[in-house]
Amino acid sequence: MDPSSVSNSDLWHEAFPIVDAFDEQLHQTGIGNAQLVLAAFLVTFLIVRTITHMIKAGRGPFGNVSIGGTHLHHLVPGIFLLLISGTLGIAWNPSLPATVSWIIPVMFGIGAALTLDEFALWLTLKDVYWEKQGRRSVDAVIIAATMFALVALGAGFWMDIIRNTDEARSWWIIGYHLIGLAFATACFLKGKWIFAALGLALIPFSVIGAIRLARPNSHWARRRYGTAKMAAATERYPGQARMPRWPWQTPSVPIEDDLDGDGTTTA
Repeated sequence: MDPSSVSNSDLWHEAFPIVDAFDEQLHQTGIGNAQLVLAAFLVTFLIVRTITHMIKAGRGPFGNVSIGGTHLHHLVPGIFLLLISGTLGIAWNPSLPATVSWIIPVMFGIGAALTLDEFALWLTLKDVYWEKQGRRSVDAVIIAATMFALVALGAGFWMDIIRNTDEARSWWIIGYHLIGLAFATACFLKGKWIFAALGLALIPFSVIGAIRLARPNSHWARRRYGTAKMAAATERYPGQARMPRWPWQTPSVPIEDDLDGDGTTTA
């Protein structure tokens, strides 16, 4: 074949097989359950955050919901939606017609958003939605959204790319993701969960998180940092001793005794 007769489009598709794989997985097969979960999750989170900010500011027709004098957190209907959609999808698992098959994944996405938006509540067992600890809810939502996006946009066609390319390119693709996984793991150990989650899809995020200082209450800092570097990490992330910890971040000094947040007890 005359090289001049090869179009730019052919060269593009040959160099980047992801184009064909994406077309096969999404354009030809249509929107599937994973895409519906992701869309419902993101839309619900944005709506809920907008409403809660309006309630806090005293604007709009919305208000807190109470039953018998007890404030009903929005994670409660979220949990019920997760239970219902899980039961329908796993235990019943019907072959629903296309006109209603979208209900279960949308229900799951909505329930996941309502529940994770108050993740800090189930982590601390306190209503810290508007406090600093409430940031954990946003972290959890970003991580979950990234995982849903990886499934919705990348679960199927990455394997197609590896199968449909030559051996050398396949190893380049596998190596790329292994490097991303290594950097994401470093971010996770450094207490930077958002960078770890985003880095699974986009390596630059995990590289940035991996080369920067770890949070002082992270596994990485407690195991690898000396006095000078721990002091630098504490200065970079002040107040971390009062932040909620994950199970593997149990401090050697009880939080209630560490009033200064410096890892030492007070008399």
